[in-house]
Amino acid sequence: MSNSLPRPGETDLPNYRRARIEGATLFFTVVTFDRRALLTTELALRSLRGAWKETRGRLFFRTQAICILPDHLHCIWTLPDGDRDFSGRWRSLKSLLSRAYLDSGGWRGPVNASRREREETGLWQRRFWEHWIRDEEDLRRHIDYIHYNPVKHGYVRRVTDWPWSSFHRFVRKGWYEPEWGETEPEGLDELTTVGE
Repeated sequence: MSNSLPRPGETDLPNYRRARIEGATLFFTVVTFDRRALLTTELALRSLRGAWKETRGRLFFRTQAICILPDHLHCIWTLPDGDRDFSGRWRSLKSLLSRAYLDSGGWRGPVNASRREREETGLWQRRFWEHWIRDEEDLRRHIDYIHYNPVKHGYVRRVTDWPWSSFHRFVRKGWYEPEWGETEPEGLDELTTVGE
């Protein structure tokens, strides 16, 4: 990473907030049902882009960083001041993506009686994992974790080779060097509970 992440005043990042207050910055892990490897298919990516855009249009949030892997995704959002409803946003995203994906011919996994009763599609695990970002160092470590994740899982040898990541935007802005992540960044081993 070149020097350090930008200071909050240099980006759209807010002043950091304590957990459970409105307008917080949060790290998320969202996983497909039974770890089905579908998120990086053309159909799922197209469905995800549409769901993301529609949800942000109704329930604004700022995506600070993201990485989409075949069976899960990691991202960091900042919610607007006065708003703490990240669960409603995920409900909208999952629902819209599922509908678009299935309506376009995507494969539905097996749905048991419990999932049918809840009108679940068999595309997502029921829950997601969230972590409230505490400070700039916590933010930096989680952004590094997100961008290094494809290497960690063995999909690529270099971070720059994974196309479905905000890493490339960070490089364009000068926040990372293109060769960043050729070795595991320091401090990632301390992030033991990231929802994977």
